[in-house]
Amino acid sequence: MIVFNKSKYAEIGRKVRALPTEKSGSTHEWEELVQKMCASDDAGLHNIGIKELSELKHKG
Repeated sequence: MIVFNKSKYAEIGRKVRALPTEKSGSTHEWEELVQKMCASDDAGLHNIGIKELSELKHKG
């Protein structure tokens, strides 16, 4: 099992905020990251992945 600390969540948050907001839809890289978060054993990452996957489906 992979253990993540709060700094890892902060790093993910910084990367998400760094994504250009003017782009509509999603990129292949973002969809791949969301899939990896959904498959994560870490409950926090898994929950974030599920929420983001729901948003992707809603947008698509």
